[in-house]
Amino acid sequence: MRILQLNFNHCEAAQDLLCDTIRQLRIDVAILCEQYKNLAPPNTWLADADSQAAIWVQRGIPVQERPSQVHPYFAWARIGRIFFFSVCAPPRLSEREFSALLANNTEEASGRRPLVFAGVFNAWSTEWGCRETRPRASILLDSLALLDAALLNTGDGPTFNGRQGSSIVDLTFVCETLAPRVKSWTMSGWYTHSDHQAIVFEIEDTGTSTRPSTHQSCR
Repeated sequence: MRILQLNFNHCEAAQDLLCDTIRQLRIDVAILCEQYKNLAPPNTWLADADSQAAIWVQRGIPVQERPSQVHPYFAWARIGRIFFFSVCAPPRLSEREFSALLANNTEEASGRRPLVFAGVFNAWSTEWGCRETRPRASILLDSLALLDAALLNTGDGPTFNGRQGSSIVDLTFVCETLAPRVKSWTMSGWYTHSDHQAIVFEIEDTGTSTRPSTHQSCR
């Protein structure tokens, strides 16, 4: 199963390129943040309550479970027997709001394994290559310890390059039992028209077959 992780930063052109990126990179599941707009059909495009996070399922793979009620700033779904969480924590959230968001995430993720927990967290830590560790990172790591999550990010290359500078704010975590099945994690050099880098990784086959590829509209 090939996974794409990308933050559009609400850029229309970046989202317009998504279909081509998914096709060229042979992506099965896209973990997305700050989308320009939500797409249809809703059974394959699963978004949060505020259009800040989404999961897009490709190649006819069935969604096995989804939340009965959507929440702001994160979306989740069970796909190929794996629980995928897409999380968007914008900088405007206070530390208290950030902590509450993560508490909601850990509550939803409780008992759901194996788990992929990914998105833009706007948290800085030397653990993933930043020059310093700030309070949001400590809150994030404390929350993820409850999920036995391991960080997949490698190296110190920035995931974001914009007018405000460069930083590592897009992170990928998986539960420890899933980590051995991750074959690769890399920041793709594929052009996305976003100021965030696309992240691609692959999870060894879970035994779930996929149906023939079907067209997914980007409109």
